[in-house]
This record gives sequence, C-alpha cells and structure tokens, in this order.
Amino acid sequence: MGYSRMNIVASSVGLVMLLTFLLWHQQENVSLLISSSLNNFDTKTSSIQNDGQKTKERFWSSKGHLLPSVWDYKRPNNIKKIMGLVFYGRRQPVSILDCYLKRNLAKNGGMLDGVIFVERTKDALDLGLLHRMLDSEPAYEKWHIEMADDDQFTSGFGSSYDRVEDDVLYIKMDDDIVFMEDSVIPSLIQKKVEHPEHYIVSANVVNQPLLSWVHWSLNTVKPYLPEINRTSPMVNSSMDWRPSQLPYWTEYQNFKLDEWEPSDHGLHRWLPVNRNKHHVLENTPIKQAEYNAFGRGWTQWKIGAQEHYSFLENLEKDELWQYKFDTWDFQFERMGIQFVAMMGHDINIAKPIEADDENHFSCTMTRQLGRSAVADGRGLAVHYSFGVQREGMQKTDVLERYRAFALENICAGTMLWFPSHDEKHYSQQDTKSRS
Repeated sequence: MGYSRMNIVASSVGLVMLLTFLLWHQQENVSLLISSSLNNFDTKTSSIQNDGQKTKERFWSSKGHLLPSVWDYKRPNNIKKIMGLVFYGRRQPVSILDCYLKRNLAKNGGMLDGVIFVERTKDALDLGLLHRMLDSEPAYEKWHIEMADDDQFTSGFGSSYDRVEDDVLYIKMDDDIVFMEDSVIPSLIQKKVEHPEHYIVSANVVNQPLLSWVHWSLNTVKPYLPEINRTSPMVNSSMDWRPSQLPYWTEYQNFKLDEWEPSDHGLHRWLPVNRNKHHVLENTPIKQAEYNAFGRGWTQWKIGAQEHYSFLENLEKDELWQYKFDTWDFQFERMGIQFVAMMGHDINIAKPIEADDENHFSCTMTRQLGRSAVADGRGLAVHYSFGVQREGMQKTDVLERYRAFALENICAGTMLWFPSHDEKHYSQQDTKSRS
C-alpha cells in the first residue's frame, strides 16, 4: 500500500511538473507568435528625423503586452472616413501633438484619413502656428467657428460640431494631448465598430479625474514631490525627459505640501521620493485622488504633476502595460472626453448640443438612449492639464519633458513651434515699441 502511495505521489509531482513545463512552453510560444506577428506587421514606420535618427517602430510600447487584435487590426470597410477632430486653441501643447497626428495619418501607416482643427482661438501667435501646420500637411484642414468670447472655454463647445457628417468616425481630442500610444486609435476604432451599443468610447487617458483613481488603484503612480529650492529657465533646449536622471527628493523640516506653491520665476521639477521606506505614497498628492468627476483629480494640479512624472518613469522603463485594462464602463457617470471616438450620426442626433459637451455626450445622451460611455484600456493618451490645473502645471517642466520625448522618438520632421519662438517674437515687439 505504501509503495502504491509513493507511486501516486511521484506520479502527481511529475504531472504537475509536466503541466508547468507545458504552460511555460505555451507562454513562450504565445510570446514568439506576438513577436513574429509584430515583426511582420507592414506599416510605414521608418520615417527619418532631421538628425538622421529613426522614429520609434510602430507599437513599440506594446510588444508582449498587447494582443494581436489591436496591432494587427485592419481598417474597417464599413467606415467611409476616419478623421481626427482637434479643438485647437493653444500652440504650446499642440506643437507636440502635431508630431503624433502626422504619425497616425493613414498615409504614414496609421488610421486617420485627415485631421480637422476646430479654430477656437483669436490669439495671433496661436493662429500663426495653426497656419504653419496647415501648410505643412495636405491632410490637415480647419473649421472656423464663431465664439461668443475670446476665451475658448467660456464660449462653450456646442457649435464646434456644426459641420459633423453622419458617416464619418471622429476621433475627437483636446489640443493638449501630449502623448499618444500607437495602439490608442486602433483600439478606439475597434471597440466602437465592434460594439455599437457604446455611444462614446474614451481612450485610456492619463490625468483624467475618474481614470486617475483607476490608475492609482492599478499601482501605476509613483512617489514624487516638488523640488522647492530650484527652478530652471523657461526654455531649456537640452532637456532630458527621463526621470532616472533626477536626484532623490530631499526632506525639509516643516514642509507642508498643501501650503506650498511654486515660484513664478522659471520652471520647477518633481523629484522621486526614496522608496526604501514603507508607505511612500502616503504624503504625496495622489492620496487625495477620488472617484469623482469634479473631485481633486480635476482641481488639484499637484495630483496631475505626480501622474505625469509617474507616467514618464513608466515610459522610460517600458512598463506602460501597468495601465492597461479591457473596458471600463462609467455607468452613466460623467466621463472625460479629452480623447474619444464617436460616429458622426451619434453626434448629430444629440443636437442641439449643450455648451458643456462633455456632460451632454457622457451623461445626458447616454441616459436618454440607454447606451454606455466606456473607456478602452488598451491604448494610452496623456492629457496635459485642465483649466483649473493650468496655473500650477505651467510652472512645472512637464510639458517640455513631453516635448523632448517627442523630438527624440516621434517627430519625423521639424517641430513647428518651440518656446524660444515666443521669446523672439516678444523681443521683436519690445524693440519696435522702443524705436
């Protein structure tokens, strides 16, 4: 009997070892399949920068972390046209977005037939960049709209959709999207086409109130705090975007984050907190994040700054997979529309559109139609700043770090605006006023 039990035990151990080996072998085969399929994926990704360096290969951030259903997704035949729809008003971030938009044009291996810029500014310098962008790319066009106010936010957004066509799929995005993963547009298109029951589909957006809470819960946010005794010039052409080059944050006696505000002179950095200690997130801004569209994830720029630096760290480490999920249903709660996919006919049936288009699309229409607003978690986009965050966020060097990353990895041609352009303009204006 003992001998039989020993045989049974030995056989069981052997079976477990065999299953473990087969599972490991299966995972290895899947990895090889994904790698092989990706290597065979035919896209135009060998654009050359001015300095002779190649841009990132398509889907570079998703190798091994994304199923072929996205990066091998073919353009749907039943969609007449796929257009980007950018609400244009700020030259500083849109000069970065421009590189990503061109990368995602169909002629460059992406899925966008073109990009429409809805002109929502009267600022001469902003309009100057818009004209240069239109001249630089035949697939770009603009819609001019009348605004009730010089400020694009107080004017409301309802009229921005007046020229929408029923049979066009629109990828609507804010002009301060400063990073786009290659998978973000294909994943939105796939989700919207294969699940028409979803009225509106959002990307997986970094710095969006409800998703900020989700990302924190997924352990993507790292401990960062502001550097309080140093600022850098407004323009720094040698910016290195990598957080690994930063020193650790130095503790200061009686430092209270809630009471601290940045200097008006220059830009400040956020520094990584030493992670050898327990509960390192405890005294950082992200602890105040909440699942509330109007909560502190919207109002507190310090939460956004910590998210941006955390994202850049995850980007440098090639760990964007930490943010991923399949579908997040907002259950008729307000969803951010910083980067969304909508069919033209779904926009047109919503007319007249409220000035608060975000509430109209994600709450009013979804409840009225019984169709959901969801986020597709397979493709990332990064949103720079909300209006209520802007005063503090623009005193960080976050935007210039995203600019440095795009210049190094995404832009196939010349970036059409730099902060130094404004300095030159104002210097010339000052010279004229004195003469």
